[in-house]
Amino acid sequence: MNTHLVPSLKKWKLDYEIEAIENLGSWYLNTGYKPMHILKMLKKHKQDVCFLDSDAVIVKFPGLLFEVSDDYDLACHMLDWHLHWRGISGQSKRELLSGTMVWKYKPNVLSLLERYVDECRKRPNVWEQKILQGILEKTNEYRIYELPADYCAVVNHDYQIPAYIKNPVIVHWQKSRNYKG
Repeated sequence: MNTHLVPSLKKWKLDYEIEAIENLGSWYLNTGYKPMHILKMLKKHKQDVCFLDSDAVIVKFPGLLFEVSDDYDLACHMLDWHLHWRGISGQSKRELLSGTMVWKYKPNVLSLLERYVDECRKRPNVWEQKILQGILEKTNEYRIYELPADYCAVVNHDYQIPAYIKNPVIVHWQKSRNYKG
């Protein structure tokens, strides 16, 4: 049983559906299943879907996730890498984080997810969030709502939330560090 996400979903009385998968053989293949799962949930429920990595803990009610306008196709956080890991702002590229995402139920979003699934299959040794970021950077077809860092608060290497994140709502514990290799 999930010791991070499920108890916090229950605490906030949030609807959820979790799909356990067999180990697909590598960390990249396991994480690469993410777009397939999201696509399956969108088609099944025919409504917007919020995806959270299983190591996430919801520490405050995530109201913003329910308020993402239909003007957008996807909501995610874009990490300022140097600010997060070194405490220096504005000196690095931004990295799409896929641990907390809201996917709108729209035909163009379903097409985006099909492309995301296909690219993950073609590139099984590439991190799925890098694949998604690459797809999005090659087109201006999709409107991205940028979630604040509070909604994808990734703990640092000593398992602390960086000081610039003042009001964490969803904390990601980076359990993949134990399995990535």
